[in-house]
Amino acid sequence: MLAEPRPVERSPVVSVPAAMVAATGGFLLGVATFLLVRVLRRPRRAVRLRGGGSGRAKRADIAASRSFLVDVHLLRDR
Repeated sequence: MLAEPRPVERSPVVSVPAAMVAATGGFLLGVATFLLVRVLRRPRRAVRLRGGGSGRAKRADIAASRSFLVDVHLLRDR
């Protein structure tokens, strides 16, 4: 036999304040993560053990600096 038909129950509606709290919490968590990554990836200042002065005069003379990674492959003669 077939089951008796019954009305479909609706799921409870999420209130607007709960949705706002969830969205705000997600946004704040994203901002905190962004700031944490920026702080952890910040280059550390070198501690000078010897020498006087602040070292700014030496760095100010450098116009540009580039480094290249060179990968050389040697092939056998066939």
